[in-house]
Amino acid sequence: MTNTSSATVLSVVIPALNEATRIERTLDRLVVQDAIDEIIVVDNGSEDDTRRVVSDYSLAHPKVALVEESTRGIPAARKTGFDKAQGDLLARTDADTLVEPDWGEVIRDHLTEHPDTAAVTGITTYHDSPVGFFLKFGYYLQDRRGKLGGPVGNMHGPNMAIRRSAWLAVREDATTRADVAEDLDLALCLTKRGLRIDQLKNMRAQTSARRRRTNPRDWWRFQLTGLRTITEQGYQVLPFHRAVIVGAWLTHTVQWPIYRFWDFDRRRFTLRPAPPRIAPTGD
Repeated sequence: MTNTSSATVLSVVIPALNEATRIERTLDRLVVQDAIDEIIVVDNGSEDDTRRVVSDYSLAHPKVALVEESTRGIPAARKTGFDKAQGDLLARTDADTLVEPDWGEVIRDHLTEHPDTAAVTGITTYHDSPVGFFLKFGYYLQDRRGKLGGPVGNMHGPNMAIRRSAWLAVREDATTRADVAEDLDLALCLTKRGLRIDQLKNMRAQTSARRRRTNPRDWWRFQLTGLRTITEQGYQVLPFHRAVIVGAWLTHTVQWPIYRFWDFDRRRFTLRPAPPRIAPTGD
């Protein structure tokens, strides 16, 4: 597939907070894709060298731009990025995520060929997990049961895209609070307006599993942001929703001892447990 539509610009927005050691790998995957016309990194108040790293990178890669958002949290950073972007199509990923080489083409082609689709989300696995095969196997089982692909009611932040027209339609409804699940919040905004979200099995990305180092108590608090998001958007929290977060928490708790002794930089186990990670509500 090649980029045959010069009128349709695909912008990618990357919220970033203290990602100086990781973001270049993410950008390397994006800048080489002809289907991607613009990459906007939104620095969210980094205290490391993230701004310098991105600024230096942009000198060699003009499609990369750096903007700043002082209000902490992905919702505010994403909103700033989407507002600054020039694209008719607005994609989002994380600063520690590695997208597949055809990621931009998959997004552009699907939204071009399916004008009734407002947004897309994909399949996200881990690139640095010692037990990432469990997640891949889970996706395999879902696919075998016909549970992957097609219309869905949620999106995954590191692997999603939305039409600009759809963003403008829900922009005022989408929250900028840091204590909600921003991807679920955006999906609920779209759903309330009857706008379609498609899950694409060939829209692939690999994110970091380092959030799995969050201790179970803080992870439970993070899981509760999903219920808060549902309530804030005017929906009723159902027993199904509670069952989902309990299941997600139990899965995390079982794996947490493994990640405590996993060195993400060296990709090997260590005898000394790493310090717990803060729950991922704002990065």
